[in-house]
Amino acid sequence: MRYFPIAIVLLASFSTVGVAQNTPMPAIQVELDRQKPLHLRVVLRTGAATTATLYRSDLPWGNRHSMVFAAVRPNGEPVELIFPTDDPGPTEVTVKPHETLEGDIALRYVIRDLNAIKRSDVLLFWAYKSPDELHIPRWSGGLVLIPQQ
Repeated sequence: MRYFPIAIVLLASFSTVGVAQNTPMPAIQVELDRQKPLHLRVVLRTGAATTATLYRSDLPWGNRHSMVFAAVRPNGEPVELIFPTDDPGPTEVTVKPHETLEGDIALRYVIRDLNAIKRSDVLLFWAYKSPDELHIPRWSGGLVLIPQQ
């Protein structure tokens, strides 16, 4: 009877691993880049079953306006963003079926005053509207915590 709790814990841990292995990877992941300070690292996994061609500016890092951002301090005070003029240009990229693409976004093109990060943590909310060619959810979004520097 005293081994019963141990058996339960072991079974629970095996079932958790099995569930985790069947969980699909998200179509897009956004996090702080550990190698480049004050850059976001973006990983995009296409769901297309065939090769797709799209404008480079439609990728999350292809143009400042490819992603929507909102930033606040933990107390709810907004952090001012920058909206530079950014010409999307006609450059096209070809994406292979189920390919994983990576890019980065410099926060100096998102947050107007980077000194805001010296005063407190910043909660950076993001949203990405994907082009139909990628065959992933139309809208994806999330939160990146930028720790006080």
